[in-house]
Amino acid sequence: MKENDYKVLSAINTGQLQLSEEYFNKQVFSKNISNYIVVEPYDFAYNPARINIGSIGMNNFGFTGCVSPVYVVVRTEPNYHYFLDFFVKTKRFSEEVKTRSSGSVRQSLSYADFGQIKIAYPPAEVVEQFNCEYMARLKIIEHLKAENEKLASLRDSLLPKLMSGEIDVSDIQL
Repeated sequence: MKENDYKVLSAINTGQLQLSEEYFNKQVFSKNISNYIVVEPYDFAYNPARINIGSIGMNNFGFTGCVSPVYVVVRTEPNYHYFLDFFVKTKRFSEEVKTRSSGSVRQSLSYADFGQIKIAYPPAEVVEQFNCEYMARLKIIEHLKAENEKLASLRDSLLPKLMSGEIDVSDIQL
């Protein structure tokens, strides 16, 4: 990979990949990313030493990124990415990770051990139906997040005015 061709992603404990430059207050990745692992859209990446706290996520940015060389990158069969995205957020997956992780001080999950995780593998037509439902729910979640951000912004702009007396409560119409 040519240096600085890709944005660096980090798996965080909410089960997502985030842009490192937006998530951390300072640069935590190397200036030379030539040894970093490429993460295509819909690939999953995880930090083997932090997967036990949920640090695994799917690249849903719509562009190719990269992750630290200590990470593991996993690609699903076509159309199975939403199914895996849902599965990695379940209690069952967490239990499998705990069972298969090894190490005395810090638990770690190798790619070989990740591959041993038991998962029900539905037929393609079931996954296609699942994807439609999952994408509809993702759209609702994104809509609600955007609405929450607008409401928080409105609150943050009005609250100081309310507290200073610039706006009277009796002036507000609900």
